[in-house]
Amino acid sequence: MANPQAVSQAGRAAGQPQPAHHVHAVLCRKCKSQQVVANKRGYSFANMFKTLAIMILLGILPIVLTGFAFVSSTSDRLYALLQVFSSLGMLSLFLSLPLGIIVGFAGRNDIVNGCMNCGFKWRPAKKK
Repeated sequence: MANPQAVSQAGRAAGQPQPAHHVHAVLCRKCKSQQVVANKRGYSFANMFKTLAIMILLGILPIVLTGFAFVSSTSDRLYALLQVFSSLGMLSLFLSLPLGIIVGFAGRNDIVNGCMNCGFKWRPAKKK
């Protein structure tokens, strides 16, 4: 007589369904679709323009304050202090474009998941 264990294994292999295994599929967080692709993040124009705007605003503000102090004829000490800030503002304006370009490259090799069903994008969780 045949081994009952061999018969049960042969019976499963012959067309009976296998026991369900837990599959770790990536699902979209928004629509729960399995149509998810992983891509490199690439260059971030949003980060570049944010940095550029902040640097330009920080550069213009001290220059405007220095002009206001010159017109209102404030004390010489305050005017000298504002000239130092104006110099820093000019430096900020001068470095805004190169620094903005460099900041755009930050995180360009990160992986971003994207749902092909709804278009939602997210960063996958880091493995511990």
